[in-house]
Amino acid sequence: MRGRGRARAGGAGSWSSRTPTAPRSRPPRCGNRLHPRPSPSLALAVSSWRAGLLALGLILLQGCTGGAGYLLRAGWSEARILWRRRPIAELLARPELDPALRERLQLALAVRAYAEQPLGLRVGESYTTFADVEGEDLVYVVSAAWRDRLEAYTWRYPLVGRLPYRGFFARADADAAAQALVAQDLDVDVHPAVAFSTLGWFADPLLSSAATGPAVAVAETIFHELFHATLYLAGNAVFNESAATFVGHRGAIAFFCSGPGRDAGRCDDARRRWRAARIRGRILGRLAARLRQLYATHPPIAPREKRRTGLLRAARTALLRRGLGDGELLPPNNARLLGDLLYLTELDTFDRLAAGDSDLGPAIATLVRSVRGSAEPFATLAALASRDERR
Repeated sequence: MRGRGRARAGGAGSWSSRTPTAPRSRPPRCGNRLHPRPSPSLALAVSSWRAGLLALGLILLQGCTGGAGYLLRAGWSEARILWRRRPIAELLARPELDPALRERLQLALAVRAYAEQPLGLRVGESYTTFADVEGEDLVYVVSAAWRDRLEAYTWRYPLVGRLPYRGFFARADADAAAQALVAQDLDVDVHPAVAFSTLGWFADPLLSSAATGPAVAVAETIFHELFHATLYLAGNAVFNESAATFVGHRGAIAFFCSGPGRDAGRCDDARRRWRAARIRGRILGRLAARLRQLYATHPPIAPREKRRTGLLRAARTALLRRGLGDGELLPPNNARLLGDLLYLTELDTFDRLAAGDSDLGPAIATLVRSVRGSAEPFATLAALASRDERR
C-alpha cells in the first residue's frame, strides 16, 4: 500500500484528527495478544478482502478480525471501487480527455509493460483500467503500538495472517476504532492511503487518487503494488512493504533513467527520492534501536517519556539537517514510527541486490524465489546481498 498524509493519535490518551468523533464500540480484545511482529499495504489489511470476495465462506469467519460485519463491509467497499473501473484504452480513445490525465494513463500502461518485462513482475490485467474515486481518500489505515515497547498491536485476518493495521473505507469508522485503541493507553496512528493491492486476486485499477501525483510517484506506486501481486509473505508485512519500496523506487529509476520512459529530469527525481528514502530509513532505524534499548530497562513512565522525547527530537534534527522534513516524530508515537519503518527497513540491503538498472529484473527474481517459504526473510535477504557483493 502507498500512503499519504497523517492524522495522529497519541499523547497521554489524547487523540487528534481532522474529523474527531465520539468513541464507539471497542475493537475485539483478541488483538492484544502479542505475536511475532508482522505488519501498511493494503497490500494491506484491506488486501484480504479481495480474496474474501472470492471466498465468502472465509469472510464469514468471526476469528479476531472484528467479525463478519467488518469483513463484509470492507469487501463491499472495495467491490464498489473495483466496479468503477474503466478500460484505459477506451479512455485514451476519447479526444476530449484531459491532457494531464491522458499522459498519466499512457504512463501507467508503459510502466505496467516494463514491470512485466524486463522486471518480471506479475501484472495480470492490473493497471489496464482506471477508477475515479472522486478525489476522496481511498482507505484509512489505523495502527497502534504499546508505549512501553516498540511492538505493534496486531489483528488477525483470513489468508494473510496477523497484521499491525486495519483498513477502513469510512473516516468515521477509522476515527471510532482509533479512539477505542487510545482508551487502552496505546499510541495510535491514522493515515489515508492512495493505493492498494488485491495481491493478484483482481485486476487493480489506477486510482484517480494516485494518478494526480508526480510522474515518478505514479510509477513508484505501480511498481510497488505489482510487487505485492508477485510476492506476499503472510504475516510478514514489514518485509513485504520494505521489499515493495525497494522495487517501487528502483523500478522507477530503471524506467526513467535507462528504460522506455527515459527522461533526465524524472531520472534525477527518481534517484533523489530513493536516496531520501534510504537516508530516512537509516535515521529511523537507529532511532528504533535506541528506543528498544531504552524500553529494555523498564524505566518509570516519567523518565521513560522524557528520554523517549529526547531521542525523537535528535532524530527529528537529523532529518531536518538533511532536508527530509521533521518526520512527524513529535509528539512521541510508537505506532507512527513503526508505520514508517514498515516501508523503510533494510533498504540499503535491498539496494545491494542490484548494482545497476539491468540487474534489477534478475535481482527481483532471485529475491522472490529465495524468500518464498522462508521463516526469516530478512536473514535470507542479508545472505543474498552478501553473496552478490562477494562476486
